[in-house]
Amino acid sequence: MPTITEKLLLERGRPKSTQLEKIKSLNLSDLSLVNADLDSTLLRRLTSLEELDVSGNLLTELPASLPLPALRRLNCANNQLEEVTSLKQFRMLEELSLEDNLYMTISDSYKLMFLLPKLRRLSGKEITSTANHVRFVASEELSRRVSSLWERSFQERLPSSPSAAQARVLGKEFVKAAETQVKYGASSLSDYTKWRVKMIARELLSSRLGVQCEASSEEEDLSESESGSDVREEAGSEQNRVPAAKRKEISSESSPRKKTCLSAADDITQSAERSPRRCVRFENVSTATDKAGLSPGVKLQESPRKSVQSLRSPRKIDQSQQSPMKAAQSQQNSRKTVQQQQSPNKSITSLRSPKKAEHSEQSLRKPVAIKESPRKADRPKAAVSQPDSSLDTLRKSPRKRQEKEPAKKGQGEEGEEEQGSRTPRRTSKDPITMRPLHFLQCHSKQNSPDDFSTQLWACAFEPRIDSSGGSRGHSSRTVATCGGESVCIIDCETGSVLNKYKVSGEEFFCLAWSMMTLLTGDGRGHRVSVLAAAGRRGVVKLIHPKASLAYGEFRASRRAVSTLCFSPAQESFLFTGTYDKKIILWDIGGLDCEYKFKVSQLLILEAASIPLHLRLVPSAPEHHLLAGCEDGLLLFDIQLSKNQLKRSSELEFQFPVYKKEEEENEFRLIDSLSFLSNDIVVSKSAMQGSIYLWSWSKTLASRRKSREVEVEILAELQWSSTELPYISLSTCPGEDYVVCGDEKGDLWTYEVSQCLRAGAKTDKMIPPTQILEWPVPNRKGHGPIAGTSVNSVAMDPELQYLVALTDKNIAAVWRRA
Repeated sequence: MPTITEKLLLERGRPKSTQLEKIKSLNLSDLSLVNADLDSTLLRRLTSLEELDVSGNLLTELPASLPLPALRRLNCANNQLEEVTSLKQFRMLEELSLEDNLYMTISDSYKLMFLLPKLRRLSGKEITSTANHVRFVASEELSRRVSSLWERSFQERLPSSPSAAQARVLGKEFVKAAETQVKYGASSLSDYTKWRVKMIARELLSSRLGVQCEASSEEEDLSESESGSDVREEAGSEQNRVPAAKRKEISSESSPRKKTCLSAADDITQSAERSPRRCVRFENVSTATDKAGLSPGVKLQESPRKSVQSLRSPRKIDQSQQSPMKAAQSQQNSRKTVQQQQSPNKSITSLRSPKKAEHSEQSLRKPVAIKESPRKADRPKAAVSQPDSSLDTLRKSPRKRQEKEPAKKGQGEEGEEEQGSRTPRRTSKDPITMRPLHFLQCHSKQNSPDDFSTQLWACAFEPRIDSSGGSRGHSSRTVATCGGESVCIIDCETGSVLNKYKVSGEEFFCLAWSMMTLLTGDGRGHRVSVLAAAGRRGVVKLIHPKASLAYGEFRASRRAVSTLCFSPAQESFLFTGTYDKKIILWDIGGLDCEYKFKVSQLLILEAASIPLHLRLVPSAPEHHLLAGCEDGLLLFDIQLSKNQLKRSSELEFQFPVYKKEEEENEFRLIDSLSFLSNDIVVSKSAMQGSIYLWSWSKTLASRRKSREVEVEILAELQWSSTELPYISLSTCPGEDYVVCGDEKGDLWTYEVSQCLRAGAKTDKMIPPTQILEWPVPNRKGHGPIAGTSVNSVAMDPELQYLVALTDKNIAAVWRRA
């Protein structure tokens, strides 16, 4: 990182001059600058500067004392800005670029419109009309409401001759009341509204009482948030969203393990702390050449999970780096209706079916023959499953089972059971055989059929509802997937995208299902499935897929949300793991017929590192939470009967692989965690090359006074020797089945029933039962699609379907033969 000197400024300034005072344009982009590198004493000499480019750096804010009286164009894209009020010093600013700043919100855009009186373009968009509304119409209305509150509730309380102390006390109470009681606009602008109301309230006190209120540094109150009933927005309005900005690629480092910059502003130091969803690939992971242009050396566009600069990254490592995109966008409401596909000829951008749209969500054709994997000779001696040669026929024909008639799309009650969704539990002699069924591109940017760069991150099957209102014992063929700007609900049998929910500029990382009771108008309860999804913006979206409605949202953090987990014991309890190294328990409340809900914060757990996976212990879901984090596996006591609402972990689990820990290894990074039964835990560390099966009860029984406890290993499953981290496994407890993808697109499967029946610990590495090789699907005009990393897998409870999400915007659906 170069030092900002007068010589450097003269070299990068235009026109060429020997005096800083004559420079009108200055380019300081891509220098890895942090806040301390900007010398105000030196920069304030640029009195004629009209254009400044500081994009592609590590800035969290600009110096407050940086008077540049002639500055009209400022480019701060691809930084880590968190605070925008320091930009108010540039009163002549007309154009401002803030794309790819992870923590910028719509409220920050509105603050800038108010603070900068001449601003007319923000992140490439013309904002003159909106800005004038913010500066004049909205400000006038807020002033009227604040004045009304004063006259209605505070004016009569003021003594005829108040002392300075009395005025200050009443003033503070008034400002606080104004923040909480004055509402205006959409809930997505609540941060801006509070900020502006506080400013107006202080101005009113100053003019009427002569009281000067100091600006407070109170943190955002996340304890309660409530969705309004007047903020419904139709999906059709989403067609005018801001298109994704072109992202800037940064060349790879020579080191095989690339590092990324930490997202938290207060952690921008020379330490190499990591971020769970920002990473790049290992250089030694090559990609096969195909006609789609994915040849070795081609740099793929990347997302905030696999990105950016030059510090350490815990997420997957690739040959290209990308910083997260943030485009200033239009006002958003907390409710959005997601419309369903009605006919093959009707095009709705927010929801498409791959069988009804040729260019958006496409089903990829699979070849008759599968090329032999070059890695086959290096693999353990396990059966390798080959796909059926008649896959196109499989796609068009009913399921080859006794119940051949699939449930019709759009059937009535959620509790109605689909035909053909259940099969008898297999005997120990019946091997499990999975065959590829569909390959879908349903998360493409701007519905582009050529998008092979959007990375898909999480998938989960919808819980089925039986006639008694429960969800156990029933399988589902509906799966939710997330990645890029969208969340999709897919019918695994038909390959149809039933719903698609899109938020422009978002990057969805995680999702979770829960069953809730919806109170109807006559007071009766109706069981429905609710989906929560979140990502880099730190906002949790709540979706009712069967009603095609995204009915609410709430902010979980100003950092990105890395994982979500609903409690099976309390349907409205939702755990969020975030980049600020916290796990928070929320109660999202119940639902009524108008979809009003209230969110309350119940518990804060300090994780010390970024949580990646959360699992409630099945035998005690109200007492214990397991958290797989960047720096180990932790146990938390989550009992709400205790008065302590902010807690640290009780135990940290120690694994045998830790003893082999070296500087270049990530053995403490727990990138997979699941339960195979009430007692058996399945977990994996990055770069471990194997998967552990261990006993929860035996491990807890061996606990001593120490905070650290050695896990009781039952078995170790052989897995890929890849150095690629963050490949998540999945389990099917009903079938004693474990699946984990790898860096080549293959699926390693393990039938561990015999191992579990043996009961005794085995020191022998257990090979996979099968390796389902990547089927190399074809797409017209692009040829075969080479295998890539499988980020996440999911299975329905009866193991009829298996879904695998990849780094190339492909969701692969496998069906049990």
